[in-house]
Amino acid sequence: MVNQSRTFLRCVSFCTAGSFDLRKLAASFKRKGYLTHLLRDVLHVQNMKKPADIFFFSYGAFVCWGLNKRQEFKWIEYAKEFAKDTSATIEADHFCYRFGEETAIASHDRFKLDIITLDSDNYQIKLAISYGLSQSIKLAAAEDAIQKTIRKNSFLPEEIANRGTISLSRRAIFKRMGEIFLARSSINLDSEYLDTPEFFWSNPNLESFYVMTKKFLDIPSRVMALNQKLDVLQELLDILDSQLQHLHSSMLEMIIIVLILIEIAISLYHWA
Repeated sequence: MVNQSRTFLRCVSFCTAGSFDLRKLAASFKRKGYLTHLLRDVLHVQNMKKPADIFFFSYGAFVCWGLNKRQEFKWIEYAKEFAKDTSATIEADHFCYRFGEETAIASHDRFKLDIITLDSDNYQIKLAISYGLSQSIKLAAAEDAIQKTIRKNSFLPEEIANRGTISLSRRAIFKRMGEIFLARSSINLDSEYLDTPEFFWSNPNLESFYVMTKKFLDIPSRVMALNQKLDVLQELLDILDSQLQHLHSSMLEMIIIVLILIEIAISLYHWA
């Protein structure tokens, strides 16, 4: 047990990319003299000169324990070299942590902070909690991306209701369909990060800390809400597909009418 401490340290989760190359990132940190521990989907980095931990996750998120703002910004910039699909907007979630009698997470109403209490400085407990923190911040990035796509296309149902058609060209409709499809597929393809990590298969004694974090951050309910937003995107995609088919049908009708007129004109010419 660690004695109760009133000292608060920073714990911040970031989502900065679609994914990280953890092997290259680990090799780079080793060259700098850091201690690294690489698992299948997470890289743990420690600096023996400072009591701090960083956990980089393969799906483009990482969690810093015990660093200051300047150090956090340094690692955000450093990780870009090993990132794929770097995000234009960096998602971040801030916590404070301290040591106490029992590991827990609670909100402090007076200071409007979420406080993590650890009963020891065991890196595995930090890792178990970090899995939940990283999933939450990755989910936040997905929520933001989906919401932006919905807002961008929210005029479509109203326009159809008022005008009976969409004031977009075929090219513009194809582009919107591509954007919506990419938004949907990116969530569906990356959704495995929301599964219970394999780490807990061999460390079931630590899973309770992960479950505690997921419950505190309301991840299950947020996943349900995200799925509902994905359903909205699917409806928008169906609307665009229907409009595209309508435009295609209208074009075929026009071609048929033109051909009939040409045939009538030729017939009249021969009778004349």
